[in-house]
Amino acid sequence: MSWLQKITNLLGTHGSAQRAAAPAGGETIARSGAAVTEFSNGMAAYTSGDYELAARCFNAAIEARHDADDAYYYLGLAYLNLHLVEDAVDSLVMATHFRPAFAPAWYSLALAVRQRGDHREAVRCLERAIMLRPDYAEAHNELGVNTIELGDVQGAVASFERAIAIKPDYLRAHSNLGCVLFRYLGEYERGTAHIDTAVGLDKDDSDAQCNYSMVLIHQGRLAEAIAACDRLLAAMPELDDARLNRALALLMQGHFAQAWPDYEARKRVRGNYIPRPFKFPEWRYEALVDKAILIYAEQGLGDEIMFSSCVPDLLKLGGRCVLECSPRLENLFRRSFPGATVHGALQSDRDTRWLTQAGRVDYQTAIGSLPGVFRRHWSDFPRHTGYLRADPARVAHWRASLATLGAGLTVGISWRGGTSRTRQSKRSIDLMDWLPMLRRAGCHFVSLQHGTYRAEAEEALQAAGVQVHHWQEAIDDYDETAALVSALDLVISVQTAVVHLAGALGKPVWVMVPAVAEWRYLQSGDTMPWYPSVRLFRQSRADDWKPVIDSVTTELAQWVRS
Repeated sequence: MSWLQKITNLLGTHGSAQRAAAPAGGETIARSGAAVTEFSNGMAAYTSGDYELAARCFNAAIEARHDADDAYYYLGLAYLNLHLVEDAVDSLVMATHFRPAFAPAWYSLALAVRQRGDHREAVRCLERAIMLRPDYAEAHNELGVNTIELGDVQGAVASFERAIAIKPDYLRAHSNLGCVLFRYLGEYERGTAHIDTAVGLDKDDSDAQCNYSMVLIHQGRLAEAIAACDRLLAAMPELDDARLNRALALLMQGHFAQAWPDYEARKRVRGNYIPRPFKFPEWRYEALVDKAILIYAEQGLGDEIMFSSCVPDLLKLGGRCVLECSPRLENLFRRSFPGATVHGALQSDRDTRWLTQAGRVDYQTAIGSLPGVFRRHWSDFPRHTGYLRADPARVAHWRASLATLGAGLTVGISWRGGTSRTRQSKRSIDLMDWLPMLRRAGCHFVSLQHGTYRAEAEEALQAAGVQVHHWQEAIDDYDETAALVSALDLVISVQTAVVHLAGALGKPVWVMVPAVAEWRYLQSGDTMPWYPSVRLFRQSRADDWKPVIDSVTTELAQWVRS
């Protein structure tokens, strides 16, 4: 429904009927006086925090004088405080109708429509508020909040920066800007500076402290991060960002049983998790004999592969399993988990008609929730030799292709991982920095790099006479990638999905990880519980990859000699 139609409908309720019934002369003045009294009573109740009484008074003021624009405005604020979102929207729509040049009414209307998830309408209201009052710092900050929800990271940064320019000590804008810079753009130093500013402005502010716990995790100060989250959650158990941050810190320490319950908060925090449209009851660990369960995909390709190690455990419980996964993994998962019904679909796909072909479904669960059942302790991680199975015929094909390169080890490499939103700057190493390793005699290097990075391999060849072999067909089709990886002798990579693929196939994998790695790689140690065939080479100093590359090069030389 358009705002115009909504206003017309509301006027029919709040305006026209009352206008027709309004008496004339002295009685009108009396009613206006009653409106003033009710409005004053409402303001007193609102100021004291009695929002229910305030709402009753403002409604009475509106009935006494139907065009009471201030009463509509404060009634909307009272409803917002009472979490009656639709009533708040109705009241604030009326406030903007009777007083269209009042910027706070448009700002408050934006708050209301944002609470019901209408971020585009919130942006339109905020743009109107800012047009009326360009120095409205709160509106610029709120514009950034809604813009990030619409996926415009740079637009959000601009809005938060404008709010700070108008109001330099604006805690909320500093905290929001720091979070966006830190979480989505990988600008850790700049993001930390703004979060530190927010904490300095009010050390007790929960949002700023929650963001600061994220900074502590990034700095490897896990005990401090956990303590900070403990304090926040003791005061505000519903603070899901703090709960998820505590989960990540605990996972990095390998405290799995403690971490997994908190990890469920990821479903309520904006990020990689996409809410799904499935309507089946959530699995609460009921017996699955004679039952069917839907396991649906979440997060990135590597996460799907890692969490899928729990699928064989689930199948042992005796139920029928419907496994949804990325289309890129469909063939690989179907071959690897023959006891499951596998369907490939994008996580953004809202069409669930395919389930009609899957038979009855009794329960559903996210694939990332399975470790909370099957991987609670270190001893729960199986010492497997690979739980994914590449196509044997394609493996033979790639072995034959690799044999044409001549004698020597065949080594797959991947040098860029993540995105701007998933710490790409910490998960990538320029291929030119690999040259000491790539010059190693007795090895043939094969690109496993996904994306448009072939020019980097050609640059390495031109600069140092080093060849990195590349088969695009093995990159475009992930089932082919699995077959190629299975045919290689070794994989060397940064933190990327190739690590999970090779580890799940049981191939030897050497991973170069930053000083503070993703939680999947833990805080310390040279092994991963998820994949027995993985060996980790860690930075001792942030952003200094040379010692890591030197160490990997030395180990590779020993492999060649052996």
